Amino acid sequence: MLGPAVFALLSFLAPQGAPSKSADDVESVLSALKTEDAAARRAALDRLHRLGSPAVPAALRVLENAAPNPAERVAGLVKQLSSKGWKERDGAMQELSRLGRSARAALEEHAGAADPEVAWRVRAALADIQDKAGRDEQLEEIRATALCEFLGEAGDGRAAPTLLRILLSGAPEQRAELKRRAAEALGLLRPALSTAQAEEAAGRVLSMLERAAAARERSLLVKTLAGLRSPACVRPLEALLADRSEKNVNLKRNCMAALAASGDPRGLRAVIEALSAEDVYVRQGAAAILEEASGERPGFDPRAPAADRRAAVERFRAWWSKKFGRPWD
Repeated sequence: MLGPAVFALLSFLAPQGAPSKSADDVESVLSALKTEDAAARRAALDRLHRLGSPAVPAALRVLENAAPNPAERVAGLVKQLSSKGWKERDGAMQELSRLGRSARAALEEHAGAADPEVAWRVRAALADIQDKAGRDEQLEEIRATALCEFLGEAGDGRAAPTLLRILLSGAPEQRAELKRRAAEALGLLRPALSTAQAEEAAGRVLSMLERAAAARERSLLVKTLAGLRSPACVRPLEALLADRSEKNVNLKRNCMAALAASGDPRGLRAVIEALSAEDVYVRQGAAAILEEASGERPGFDPRAPAADRRAAVERFRAWWSKKFGRPWD
């Protein structure tokens, strides 16, 4: 027999037709994101994408860890704690526990209720919230990373301040996965960012890049810098590209893409200089990026001897000089 978890997952995966834009539907999907089940979370995230821009305000409230009207919701449930029916009282108590840490402050205001049973149930709910605090925080973090993905792909500029606050909060190593997701989202949102916001984001991503050890994480951060198109990234990426001790070719190719995307003359110059790199695959990547940027095909063969490549390199240098109105030398 299929268990409740499987039925819940199948309900998300089943065709939904035209999704409702109601607040209840949005809140239901946001609640479903708070799970360790990757398949269920992906199904909920797909539904959130279908809801689109109308879901952005609620997603931002959750991401900022401020549930909509928590005090009002808590007050209504506390009132139910004095109901005549035991099941209604018990249900309200369980619902208070499920609200989690976002409702803690509002719930504490009712801990001294005149009705002894209400006061006891409130204290019990608070104790349950405290017991579950560690796991609840972990689930909140999981949901927050999913919301960063949604907000980046939604392309809504309203998300930029919240994502930037996540990126700039605390030390770079704190909440590293969430910050990486926020950085990726900001890269996707670059058209909606002000110059100052883009520079702030690029500065923090560069700090994260300095501390990153895993190759995949470093490549993703460099791709984020490409999306942010900040001149501030040119010098450090230029140094990374020129570092002979760095053997990760994919990382270097991502560096070149970010340097070209910056629109800075120094960035494109560094890519042209990479045509003379020792590694044939770095040369190949530089040629592909420059051909796309210039719209020209100068016949550069990355596997040819240096002397045979020189003419094509000179043509790329001439293109650079014409583009920026300055001599190569």
